[in-house]
Amino acid sequence: MAGMTRKSKTIISVIVALVVILVGGYLFCTHRVASAVPGHVYQYTSVSGNNKLYMAFSKTSDQVVVTAQKSQALKANSSENNFESVYNSEAKNGTWQYLAKGSHLTLSKTQSGKTSRWQYNRVLVLGHKMHAGSFTYQIANAGQGVDHKNTTFERLQ
Repeated sequence: MAGMTRKSKTIISVIVALVVILVGGYLFCTHRVASAVPGHVYQYTSVSGNNKLYMAFSKTSDQVVVTAQKSQALKANSSENNFESVYNSEAKNGTWQYLAKGSHLTLSKTQSGKTSRWQYNRVLVLGHKMHAGSFTYQIANAGQGVDHKNTTFERLQ
């Protein structure tokens, strides 16, 4: 760098600083899932865009209420007693659990003794939205696979 001009050194310093900021910001946003999920309600729109589900994540356990009724998800999030009530009433359709760790969000549904799992990969948390670049799935009695379509979860509460 001895032969470089002051202008060249400044440009290189700015580029290095931008790279450090961008990489740091990306790492921060991809490892916020564990803090962004508990105690909140998210709206999930299917990759085809024709179905919406609402998810109320427990603050104190690994349970999640998954329902097509927005009002039920919001009610579940209003108090711990309401969460338990809604979770138990929805249990006839199966029980749901979640694991939010690193840049992954895993949802599992147990129904009739069989478990299905969806793992959302490379989850990026930006404001009130979570974006997943892909997800893997393992559906009881139906198979498994990977879907490389973008998935978005929007926080409602």
